[in-house]
Parts: sequence; C-alpha cells; structure tokens
Amino acid sequence: MVGGFEPPAIGTTVTLQVETPVGSIGVVGVLLEVVGDRWSVRRRDGTIADVDAGRVAAMRVVPPGRAARATVDEVERAALLGWRALEVQTLGDWALRASGGFTGRGNSALPLGDPGIDLEAALDRVAAFYSERSLPLRVQLVDRGAPPGLHAAIDRRGWGASPRVQVMTAELGHVLRAAPAADGWDVRVAESPDDEWVECYRQDGVTPRDLVRAVLTNHPTVGFASLRRDGQCVAIARGCVDGKWCGIHAVEVRPDHRGAQLGAAVTAVAARWCAQRGARRTYLQVSVENAPAVRTYEKLNFAVHHHYVYREGPS
Repeated sequence: MVGGFEPPAIGTTVTLQVETPVGSIGVVGVLLEVVGDRWSVRRRDGTIADVDAGRVAAMRVVPPGRAARATVDEVERAALLGWRALEVQTLGDWALRASGGFTGRGNSALPLGDPGIDLEAALDRVAAFYSERSLPLRVQLVDRGAPPGLHAAIDRRGWGASPRVQVMTAELGHVLRAAPAADGWDVRVAESPDDEWVECYRQDGVTPRDLVRAVLTNHPTVGFASLRRDGQCVAIARGCVDGKWCGIHAVEVRPDHRGAQLGAAVTAVAARWCAQRGARRTYLQVSVENAPAVRTYEKLNFAVHHHYVYREGPS
C-alpha cells in the first residue's frame, strides 16, 4: 500500500485526483507501469503522466468501454463485414471466404458458432471448399470463443499455424483525442483508391491490381485516407463503417517517411471519416511481431481484445 491506495492491474483505466504544490489536478488514463511509488499513466490525449502515489487523494477504476466489453463473436463479425471477401459461403454459423487468394482474411474460413454438422464433417467441408477453388486450406482460429473442441480437432489433423495476430479495439473518441495532427500534409479521403494510393499499399508483385482493387472496394461505406506531399502518396489507411463499428485496414507508410508519426496520423484521418458516418468504436488487426505498429496503436488508446492464428492444412 502506497499513499493509502493499492495500484490496480496494469492496463486498467483510472481516474486520479492528485495533490500538487499548485493544487489538485485530475489524471485520467491507462496505468502503464508501477515502479515503487511512481505510477505511469497514459492520458487519453496520448501524453504520459508520472504520478507520485503518495499524492493520490482519490482514485476510481473506470469500467471498460463498449469496445473492450464486446464479445469475440461481435468483433469478428464486424471484421467479417469490414473486409468483405468476394465470395462467402455459409456453413451454419461459419463463413467460408474466397477472394482469388488475395489476403488471409479474404481466403479463410471463419468458424464462429455452430456449423450445423459434426465438427469433423465441417472441417471436411471446409477442405473441399478451398480445394474446389484451388486455394490453400486455411482457417482463422480465435484464441477464445471458438466452438468447443475445434482447437483439438484441428490439432489432431496436424495443421500448421501462422504467427499470431492481435485484434485491438478502442473507443473512437479516445483514438481521435490522442491522434497527432497532420499539419503540412495534403490530407485526402476518397471513395476509391487512385493509382498512387494502390502503389503505396503493400504489393507482392504477383496479385493483379484489379483483384486488389476489387477486394479493397467491396464495401458500401469505405474511405481511402492518404497523406501526400509534392504529388507523392506517403501514408495510407482504409476505413469502413458497419453500424457503430469502424474498421481500420491497410495502414502503410513509405519506408523513407517512417518514424514521424504518419501511421498514427493517417489512422486518425480514416477514423475521423468513420466517426462522421456514425461509428463509435473501432477495431484493427496487427501481427504481434510488428512491434512498432503495436506501439503506435497503443498510443492511440487501442488495447488488445483477442488473438487469432491461421491454421493451414495440406493443399
């Protein structure tokens, strides 16, 4: 116990009343670290406050927002709508997605809920679906909320696993409050990506541009944000709206412009466009191995909601 208050768990959002030599101040944010009597709190505007716990006169733990309380099923079904495959076939509550091989999300089964048949038979149906389309056999498997027994059934088949992806969520207002300004940049949001936007998007050198565009634009409420200077597109993001959810995808910054908070700035441009169209909470997906991107999103008040991997069977 320090100053009469036991520090809450790291990652908890707190409201603190702190006594200082110039009077009482309020500090609201996420507790990042506790070292001795020093509490490190990230405010919702992205700044860090180092608080002397002995000066904390009052503390309240803030309940998690709607984005954090949402079930895995709710978030993943919002993401299913946000990145729409060119072909979707249902198997009970499951979704089997195909998009010509472009992106894992567009070419994998999403097994949430009841497939309506025995698990082993359902996995056989999934394998047949991708075999018929000459696509790799791939299942997006969440770490919690999957149908009972599914993890074990896939393990018995010996399917491989991709690196983990973390799904992060946030209240949209908190993201915008912490966002850096895009001063000095030509800021644009278009209903379709132009050639410069697509050129900035990561390319594998194999996927036809027409297929890339078809997947990116396969949504009724989608905006393509970019930061440009001297005619060059240097940072991009895709935002889409499904009900109260905003999906953020395809965040890219040209290598020679990294380290200048442009990823955060263009993410906020896309998020603001979504907020203007009724979105109130947001999600994104990022590899756990992409540490710089994870740090950027944490500074924008995103927090990990759940994880998934792609389980891949023999073609």
